[in-house]
Amino acid sequence: MGVLRIPATGRRSVATDGPASGGHGRVSNLQLERATSATTHDPLDAVLREIAGRTTMSTIGPMNRGTCGVDDQAGLPPYTRRTTGDRDEAERVIADLYLPNRLDLSEDSTPLGMEVTGLRLGALTAGRLTYGRSVLLCTEDAENFHVNVPLRGRAASSNGSGEPVSTSPGEGLVFSPGAPAEISWSEDCEQLCLMVPPARLEAELERMLGRSLRGRLVFDFAADLPSPVGQRLRTVLNLLVEELEQPTDVSRNPLVARHVEGLVLDSLLLSQPHNHSDAATRPGPPAHRSAIRRAVALMEENPAEPWTTVRLAAEVHLSPRALQAGFSRDLATPPMAYLREVRLRRAHEALSAADRDATTVRAVATGLGMWHPSRFAAAYRAAFGETPSDTLNRPR
Repeated sequence: MGVLRIPATGRRSVATDGPASGGHGRVSNLQLERATSATTHDPLDAVLREIAGRTTMSTIGPMNRGTCGVDDQAGLPPYTRRTTGDRDEAERVIADLYLPNRLDLSEDSTPLGMEVTGLRLGALTAGRLTYGRSVLLCTEDAENFHVNVPLRGRAASSNGSGEPVSTSPGEGLVFSPGAPAEISWSEDCEQLCLMVPPARLEAELERMLGRSLRGRLVFDFAADLPSPVGQRLRTVLNLLVEELEQPTDVSRNPLVARHVEGLVLDSLLLSQPHNHSDAATRPGPPAHRSAIRRAVALMEENPAEPWTTVRLAAEVHLSPRALQAGFSRDLATPPMAYLREVRLRRAHEALSAADRDATTVRAVATGLGMWHPSRFAAAYRAAFGETPSDTLNRPR
């Protein structure tokens, strides 16, 4: 079986009274679709098309389930796993990773089997969590944004005084800071949870807008992941699901972690409706050609930087859509596709000149910001008609 992923479809409803319920059937392998564009100048499409083809696959075992975000990451290692059957310890683990909470196990005698996997990516924390039985999780007021998406089973969640909303695989919720939450988990429920500090997310939004925010950021509660816009967020969340299942350089390399952090922030801000969405998605004036030339120069000079369309646009004082439109007009390619071409060209130059006894293909690729070996090898072969190893091992 492959990695359990967020599917492309789901049905959401207001929950009825009582705990969430779910079946015990075999979980099918949920394939990740390649993101498609609803508009020619979508700021995230090029990057998402690049990462959507990740092929890391493995089997979910008993130790491979879990999730939670983190309010205070100071003591959290980049990757952590915990299991417990004790309620008090389970509450402490989630408090350490996430926020203060209380578990209501009702009168059910089914033993608790909490399994949690947590991953830190820059200022973000992602995780997978299951309790192995039906539970009601009650939290204190959250200090951060939290995104919850069931990977299997069902959950019924309320944020503050709102009505509970039932979610199943393919459906997500975004909890805003300042309110408690109650989340009812079915016995077979496993959720992906993402925690995002408000200061980091709002700073990214201010960079996107080119001005300070007028009022705090508030997201819509329900995340429509199956929609054309929501599928972009789903693609990035599935990247986190894979990384939690089998860590790669995404969690071990700070530069790569910053890049993925930027993808998550940008996809959340551009995919999930919020009270600043109109300003964030409004097309700016047409990009001057000098701004596009400057963006090109930045990528040529610093190809290993964790560029995203939003970050690059901010550097040249354009909106993301204006940058995308300018690249389409002047270079007939999206900014992130151009960046990929620069990185591949530099990799070819480095491998052609390198001493095969003094370097490796992996070192060259990761040094240029390309952290996924199979994706790099496939793109390299498509560009140059040979593998990176062929280039490195060619007699000088």
